Amino acid sequence: MAKQYYKSLYFNDFPSDDCKDKTITIAFSNVEESDFEKIKDLSTAEVKDLIGVHSYQKLSQLASKEDRSLNQLVKRLIKKRLAKNPEDISLKKDVTFSSSKEIPFQRWYPYIEGYSPVFVRNLLEEYKIISDSVYEPFAGTGTTMFAADSKGIKSIYSEVNPLLQYIIDAKVHVLRLNNKKRFELAKRLRIISSKVINEIEQFEIDLELEKSYKNVFAKSKYFPQITFEKLLKIRPFIDDLKNENDIDSQLVSVAVLACLLPISLLKKAGDVRFKTEKEIQNELKSLDEILPKKILEIAEDVENIDYKLNTVPKLIVSNAKDIGHLSNIKISSIITSPPYLNGTNYFRNTKIELWFLRHLTSDLDLRKFRDQVLTSGINDVNKENSLSSDIALLNNSILLNNTIKELHLTAYDKRIPIMAQSYFQEMFLMFKDVRKHLLPNSMILIDIGDSIFAGTHIKTDLILIELLEVLGYKFIENKLLRKRRSRNMTILSQTLIVMQWN
Repeated sequence: MAKQYYKSLYFNDFPSDDCKDKTITIAFSNVEESDFEKIKDLSTAEVKDLIGVHSYQKLSQLASKEDRSLNQLVKRLIKKRLAKNPEDISLKKDVTFSSSKEIPFQRWYPYIEGYSPVFVRNLLEEYKIISDSVYEPFAGTGTTMFAADSKGIKSIYSEVNPLLQYIIDAKVHVLRLNNKKRFELAKRLRIISSKVINEIEQFEIDLELEKSYKNVFAKSKYFPQITFEKLLKIRPFIDDLKNENDIDSQLVSVAVLACLLPISLLKKAGDVRFKTEKEIQNELKSLDEILPKKILEIAEDVENIDYKLNTVPKLIVSNAKDIGHLSNIKISSIITSPPYLNGTNYFRNTKIELWFLRHLTSDLDLRKFRDQVLTSGINDVNKENSLSSDIALLNNSILLNNTIKELHLTAYDKRIPIMAQSYFQEMFLMFKDVRKHLLPNSMILIDIGDSIFAGTHIKTDLILIELLEVLGYKFIENKLLRKRRSRNMTILSQTLIVMQWN
């Protein structure tokens, strides 16, 4: 039977009373696989933009006029647009993690909030950034720094999450090795892959790690019992590896970190949540099944990577909000994708990884980390930022002032307007404090998305532009990168803000 590929498209005017059943499914045949691959990661809004049809009614009318099925019509329109301008599609994928899933080093840990190295390299070329140093205030897994380095540009960064710091450090460690040492490392990793499952059974359970799990998560069960016991044994296995070779230990740790969600009862769908019974049946993996493969994947990348670091990315301060405390830092450009104001709890989403790395040992630790992060979710709001919201900030942006007023009227939770105001206040202060480090004519490139809460549209890009102009940054352009949908199906935008420091 010939293989088929499917893409679902949502239409709010689809003639169905059930809002959950307002989609049509487009089937691509085996010979149409290349077309499917180009559009599979696009949102419904982006596919509608691509084909130039935004309503089910119009789609039906066109199909009837051309005497085609809806399936045939959509595919014909996709082919027509792809033939005319294929670059548009690749760029939309580059601003998400989707195109990074198969890129060596990028695929080590699925950080879906990030963009791809291709996107950053395109920005460096388009805006002619050949500067002395690129600063990334919210580094993630290091995409900006490594893309800048590939162009011979030195990079400095901030990243508050110890998990992401660890992954960046592992990549830097590998990329600083010469070819001979990388080949030797890859060979050792292949040997480890072949014996890891059997060898961990020789180790005793890490009682401290088990104790910290109970302290942090109480009675929450995030892993099947047999999987949990193996994790408690693989921790001392990794510690033992460290006595022999630090980089071996580090990369096996990265492999385990990448496996934690697939082998757990949790799933990342926006925020991390428990898997449904059906998802447990279809998606739950075993450590025995995926860990050796992940180690082999890392070994393959280590052996085949075709470039070596030109510079060494430097962590100048963990929290970008502390940039004002530093001195003698020269920055000639900023390229960043800050956390979106979308309610996502970025530390909570990495809690099991942080536990495995021994950064969470008590129930207070997660709150301490969340208090450091840029306020972007309701649970990030605490007593301190609820009391410290700067009323004067609202005078610097008419749009922000009106937005906060509307949120006070519409919000179902009193923390929502505090969250929004705190987010912009913290961003304002960070970009205020970084000014003393910026060289003349520094380019500021910010990949950002807007959001909607309680029916109130928060135009993040436009508010940030107003605030940055108050700080003396010159507005260059605000470029639409892609469209996406909120949970209530409102169309939202991801844009690139381009500013300059004069």
